[in-house]
Amino acid sequence: MGLAFDILLTLLIELPIFILFYKKRKRPMALMYGALVNLISWPLMHILKSSTEINVYLIDIAVVVGEGIGLWLLTECGWKKAFIMSAIANTLSFIITNLINYDLLFNKDMENIITP
Repeated sequence: MGLAFDILLTLLIELPIFILFYKKRKRPMALMYGALVNLISWPLMHILKSSTEINVYLIDIAVVVGEGIGLWLLTECGWKKAFIMSAIANTLSFIITNLINYDLLFNKDMENIITP
């Protein structure tokens, strides 16, 4: 359930950012392609995180580059715009998903909750 929460949180963070970069008539396209690149890159990232010793930050940089290339090719926007969108969305997503811990939010075991 933690991974499902993680992908949902990632999509809820990144897709609105992609939409903000487009005018109203191109927003459905941005939403569709943003979801597509995330649904491809997200599982690959988690496979790499769990099965290799590669630094998490390097994996996230690779995701930014991969999503930037995907958005650039699919949305036919400029490469700078695609990489800026990818960098902003993935940075916020990385920070927020690391701050919000699924186990602490939804775990019924009170021993895991850290109290000040």
